[in-house]
Amino acid sequence: MRLTGFASGMDINQMVQDLMKAERQPLQKMEQDQQELVLKMGEYREVNRAFLEFSNNTFDSVLRRANMAVKEVSSSNEAFVNGTASSGAATGMFTISDVERLATSAYNASSDSIVTNASGFDPDGSLLEQESFFSDGIERNGEGEIVFSITTYDENGESNKVDFDFDEDASLNDVVDEINSSDLNVQAFFDVQSGRMSISRTETGVNNATDGGNEIEFTGSFLTDNLLLSEENEVAAQNALFSINGLEEVERRSNTFDINGVNITLNSTFTDPVRLDVSTNTDDIFDTVMGFVGEYNELIEMVNGKVTEEYHRDYGPLTDEQRREMSESEIELWEERAHSGLLRNDRMLTGALNQMRMDMYAPIEMESANLAFSHISELGITTSSNYQDRGKLEVNEEQLRSAIEEDPEAVFQLFAADGDEYEERGIARRIRDTLGGQMQVISARAGGSESASNQSFTLGREIDQATNRISNFERRMKQVEERYWAQFNAMEQAMARANAQAESLMSQLGGLGQPM
Repeated sequence: MRLTGFASGMDINQMVQDLMKAERQPLQKMEQDQQELVLKMGEYREVNRAFLEFSNNTFDSVLRRANMAVKEVSSSNEAFVNGTASSGAATGMFTISDVERLATSAYNASSDSIVTNASGFDPDGSLLEQESFFSDGIERNGEGEIVFSITTYDENGESNKVDFDFDEDASLNDVVDEINSSDLNVQAFFDVQSGRMSISRTETGVNNATDGGNEIEFTGSFLTDNLLLSEENEVAAQNALFSINGLEEVERRSNTFDINGVNITLNSTFTDPVRLDVSTNTDDIFDTVMGFVGEYNELIEMVNGKVTEEYHRDYGPLTDEQRREMSESEIELWEERAHSGLLRNDRMLTGALNQMRMDMYAPIEMESANLAFSHISELGITTSSNYQDRGKLEVNEEQLRSAIEEDPEAVFQLFAADGDEYEERGIARRIRDTLGGQMQVISARAGGSESASNQSFTLGREIDQATNRISNFERRMKQVEERYWAQFNAMEQAMARANAQAESLMSQLGGLGQPM
């Protein structure tokens, strides 16, 4: 039982609260220290996310040849010929003329309407129920199924035969869909107005090596008698025929073809020469490099901000009790200072900044490559003269464009060279290596989203230790509080006994003073 001043008249409860408030003063510092560890862990992880994002973006920008060796193709007549170029295409020129014919695909069509009343026939309806629309009916096998096969050929004359069978509920559109979804590389469709069927190859060019041989062959009365598809009616495919750079009567099976990394498309037949010029796309490469520089500077600025941010020693993280005693504006101002400078002068981060500056400015040794540039300054990219910028980059845009035009491969290798030794590795690869190692160090210190438990990284263990210290302190405070109450209870009990004795004595003395 807790006696609350019945004998002494004192507010024991308030006295114990005041005493415990004094006893709990060290707890506030413990909680602030623990919260600071949590905030510091968040700061480290924010930096690691920034490192990872930059590393990934670098891989998708200056380290991709497709971005750093961009070629463009211009045509003197886009209506006749146009083209695109891969990153590996050589700069140069193609002259195309005398396009006698374009590549076409083989096709076949019904010689006449396949039904007696095209307007009344429903291609989605059952063939069995509409059999009367076919003048000779529809032949079926012993199981009542419509069966047939179609054979196509490739350019080497190799055949591909597919068998089909349909039950009594099948419609003509079911037949068309099944043909189109097969691996015959054909497209079939039924024209409702004319009542005719068409089947064509999806690939242009001659696909049967046999002279005069059909590309599409039909087996089964449903195709020949009902759909009126005759192999004699096939319109043969043809290859494109043209001249290019002095080579006459060049053939291609498709109107789009590749020559030395340049994808050329013939859009029409023509006679007079059309010129295709393949050149370096300076603008796209320039934009890629500038994007890398911009993201690098943002990363440097972000990390530099962390390590130079002012640390306010007197503004520890707020405890719940402190928050209850402050207004929202006071909390906001306090936390702005409490979160500031947690990574000030952090050796891991300052070391990363110094190493990245070294990675950026160390020359690249590529003697065997015989390239024009070996140092980033030759591209017009230099580090800021302000030492407080921690190695942010500045770009002479005119010099960068000139370097790209002079030797785009050298520009690419300056960023992406992949040698065994440090000196042989490109700038972007060096920085990615540095960031990769740094992310591992930070993860060992502050963990990450994939961390299984706090025990797997340093700050996590420190946070757990702080939690244990707080728990132990709370247990001790409970014992101290119980001790205070025991002491006050003993005092109350003693005073109660004293009061009782005093009252008894006074009662006895009072009795002696009464007359007999």
